Amino acid sequence: MPLSRLRPALVWGSLLLAASVLGACDAGHTVDVELPKTTAPAAVGATASRTLYLLDDGRVYSPQGPVELPLAIRALGPPATTEVILQGCKADLDYRYIAFALRTLKAAGYERITLKGGGGHCG
Repeated sequence: MPLSRLRPALVWGSLLLAASVLGACDAGHTVDVELPKTTAPAAVGATASRTLYLLDDGRVYSPQGPVELPLAIRALGPPATTEVILQGCKADLDYRYIAFALRTLKAAGYERITLKGGGGHCG
C-alpha cells in the first residue's frame, strides 16, 4: 500500500487509541445550531443518527457556517438515544481535532460514536 494511503489509516487508528484514553470537557450550556441531516441508520438502541463534519481547523460544518465543536455537540440531541457519526471534511484532518471531538462527545455522555474517513459533504 502506498504511503499516501497508509497515512490516513494510521491517523484514524491512532485516534481510536487516543479516544480510549482521553478525558472530559464542560457541556453545560444550550445553543441553537442547525447541523446537516444524515440518512445513515441509527445504531442498535439509538433512535436518531446525527453526523458531525469536522473541518480542518477543528470546527464543525453547519449550513449557517462553521460552528465551534462544543456548540455543535449541544445541538445533537439526547445522548441516550443519539448515535453520532464523526466524519472529516478532508482525508488528512489533524488527529488532534478528532481526539478533541471524541473526548468532548464522551464527556457529554455520547456512547454511540462512529468514526468515518475524510471526504464528507461540507458545502
